[in-house]
Amino acid sequence: MIDSHVHLDTRPYEDLERMALSLEGVITLAHDPLKPYTMDVLRAHFDRLIEEEVERGKKNGLKVFPCLGIHPRMIPPDVNYGMLREYLKKEGVVGVGEIGLEKGSKKEVEVFERQLLIAQELDLPAVVHTPRRNKEEVTKTILEVIDSLGLKRDTKGRIVIDHCNRETVPKVYDSEMYIGLTVQPGKLAPGEAIEIVREYGGERFLLNSDSSSAPSDILAVPRTVLKMKMEGLEEDVIKRVSHLNAREIFKI
Repeated sequence: MIDSHVHLDTRPYEDLERMALSLEGVITLAHDPLKPYTMDVLRAHFDRLIEEEVERGKKNGLKVFPCLGIHPRMIPPDVNYGMLREYLKKEGVVGVGEIGLEKGSKKEVEVFERQLLIAQELDLPAVVHTPRRNKEEVTKTILEVIDSLGLKRDTKGRIVIDHCNRETVPKVYDSEMYIGLTVQPGKLAPGEAIEIVREYGGERFLLNSDSSSAPSDILAVPRTVLKMKMEGLEEDVIKRVSHLNAREIFKI
């Protein structure tokens, strides 16, 4: 199993060992740990993810695959896309993320667009954040922004719209992009994720915990997989949403 969206730098050492007991690996993404006074704050954040967190994982038997990007709540006044591009070229980086929109401001849209184009340029997948508040409205804007860029089909087909819920899944499903299902207090319960997968199948869904400093269940993916088995979902569907789709999109 692979947890396709975590923020490993927020979790204590002991959690990594617990994750390794049931997970083959995790995708850890950039987020908003500090106030973005300058781009140097992001540089330090990126360094931690690709150096310290990967090493912490190794010491616990957990494969850690980092994604780097400018979160919509982490936009500094001195955005340096050249620096971001160079970090994305570093060994072991598997994607651009998490990026996206929080409120949908003009600046957020601009930074989001630029990062999607960089993902296309570097042939990397992109993981897109959708907010808790105004999720339907902001998700609609996100899909419109993506469509407006005229991205190549291969690029668009490797975008994950994450933290989807019952209301936003149909819109994202019709877009032919990947759909992230976050099993976390305040987002989806395991049963809700199971209902969605039962209805749509497992072709373009990824399970994740979004484990962070907020209330989280670091075992959300294996816990949901167990409940899927207990409720009789097909083994192939379970493997797709908990493992194969992540391997395919991130090329790991």
